[in-house]
Order: sequence, then structure tokens, then C-alpha cells
Amino acid sequence: MLRIGALPPLQVSPATLVTVLLVAVLMFPSLQGPGLSVGRSALVALGLGLFLILSVLVHELAHALVARAFGARVDHIALTLWGGHTQYRAERMPAIGSMLVSLAGPASNGLLAAATGALAAIAAQGSVLSVAASFATWLNVVLALFNLLPGLPMDGGRALESLLGAVLRRPVLGTRITAWIGRAIAVGVVVLPLSRIVRLGGAGGFSLLTLVWALLIAGLLWQGASRALEEARVQERVGALDAAALARPVRLLAPHTPLAGLPDGPGAEQVLLLDPASPRPGTVGRALRLQPEAVAAVPPEHREQVPASAVAEPVGDVVALRTGLGGEELVSAMLARPAPVYLVVDPDGRPRGVILSADVNTLLRGR
Repeated sequence: MLRIGALPPLQVSPATLVTVLLVAVLMFPSLQGPGLSVGRSALVALGLGLFLILSVLVHELAHALVARAFGARVDHIALTLWGGHTQYRAERMPAIGSMLVSLAGPASNGLLAAATGALAAIAAQGSVLSVAASFATWLNVVLALFNLLPGLPMDGGRALESLLGAVLRRPVLGTRITAWIGRAIAVGVVVLPLSRIVRLGGAGGFSLLTLVWALLIAGLLWQGASRALEEARVQERVGALDAAALARPVRLLAPHTPLAGLPDGPGAEQVLLLDPASPRPGTVGRALRLQPEAVAAVPPEHREQVPASAVAEPVGDVVALRTGLGGEELVSAMLARPAPVYLVVDPDGRPRGVILSADVNTLLRGR
């Protein structure tokens, strides 16, 4: 992890070198001409590969700076084989903020393209500087337009996702629409070079390399869109959570309650022992769960003397939750105070039941 002044931490993957070399290989045939020798063409192609990585870094820095302007916390910027991404966290960001964060990256590439285009215009025609600046302009234009495609996980898709979520007032639906557009774009990324090969009646070395690269990019896009669809499904499940509905009916008893005072048979599963002695901050005590086999092993004549805690196993801390909690508010409350058991209480403080973390995790996984 690199740190440069006040910039967010930078994580550079060794695979970025592969990107530099691939771009150089793709650029090299187009650079060969009367004005450039083979050696110079190779150096310019390598320089363009490095400039592309610099352009990606500027792209991600633009995301990070705008995200910070809207109060987000930027964890790091990563440069990878596939370009880069900016990891940031925001409690609540308005739709316009999300859109501006998404569009900041392509906008920065547009500015770079304008700068290199101006450099190409004033440089001597046919010079190394003119050729390099022209290709640098083309790279940034392609980078900006590609990222503006209106499907996830592209920046244009994220901007459209925020817009649709605000207009439709259903963020999950906005995610679904843009994720499916992203899948369509992934298919198009492969279809375009394939159709070119079919038109030409065969594939040369450059065409095959382009097709392989397109397949890799399409796989990344499809995977990103699929991940967005899965996140949308999870968000729908989160939205359906309700503390009162999730609460299991339970009978709370003190650990010293004698076994004779416990219900027999299936009713024993609805008993939870709550030990309020010396609770940790933010908790109401510790929970113990009866072990049916151990309960059954105690002779009837001894049940008056044996406390329930003697045939119970510890579950963990118990945290109180209000019955009115639901959706993201409920998940946030649970994440703020992680516990295996949550006691759901009415506004007047009466226990309504318990929520087990394991039950919520199962629901969110769709099982």
C-alpha cells in the first residue's frame, strides 16, 4: 500500500505490468510507419501503456475526490489488471452525489484527452510527440466512452442506477435494470470482434489477440453485473426484514429456575435462560439454551433441586432491539452491536421474543 501526501492509500497490483505490456503489444502495429523506427515504435507503445495506467489513476482519483466532497470515507485506490477501482464508504449519499462520483472518472479522462489533443495539435506533424499525443488522446477518449456505457459495473451504469433509483423510488429496481444492461454490454463486447473476424473471412494474429482481450473484459463485465444482481437480491431481503415478525416467541427464565418449573416436550425449545448478572456494556445479560438430552437425563425426583443452568449451554450476549426496527435500520442496529441473540422488546419494555443472528444470516443468504 503506497501513500503519497494527502492522497488516498494506493494499492498497485503487479498485474498492472501485464496491462502495460498488453497495451504496448496492441499499439505497436499501429505505430509502425515511415516516421518511426521499430525501436522508437516499441518505446512509444510502452510509454502509451504506462500513460494508460496514469490515466486510470487520474480516473480513480477523480472518483475519490468527489466522494470525499460528499462526505464519504475513501479507504484506498487499487490499480489492477483490469484497470482500477476506488473503495469508499458513505453512510448516506444523495442520488446526485452518487451520480457525480460515478461521472467524475470519465470526466477526468475527457479532460486528459483534451490536454493531449491540444498537445498533438501544436506539436510538429509526424513527430514522435505528435504521434504519441494523438494515441494518448485516443486512449483517453476510449476510456471515457467505455466507462460511460449505461450498464453495471461501468461508471455510466452506476450513474444511471442512482438516477433510476431516485426517479422510480426503488433503488433495487434501478440496480436490476442497469445490471441487465451490463450483461448485454458484456455480450456486445464479444460480438463486435467476432463479427469483424467473420466479415474478414478469418482472423489474423491481431484479431485473435483482440478477441481474447474482449472475452476477458466481457467476463469481468458479466461477473460485475451478476454481483450487482445478487446484491440487489440481498437488498430486497434486507428491506423485508422486520424485528417484530422475526421475533421467536420465547419464555425467559432465570438460570436458577428448577427443572420442575420448565415445560416438558416441545415447549422446552421456547425457553431461554437469561442471566442479567454483570452484563457487558450494551447488553442485557447472557443467554443459555437448554440441552434436551441433559434435561431428559435428570430423574423426576431430582428436578426440584437441579437448576436449569446445570443442563444448559451458553449462547452468548443478549442485546435489546425495538419492535419498530426493520430493513436497513434493523441490520445497522445489529451490526452496531453484534450478538448471537437479540431480545425484541415493546415500547413499554415487555419482551416480545428473540431474534437469532443465525436466522437473519440464513434469510439474507436466501436459504
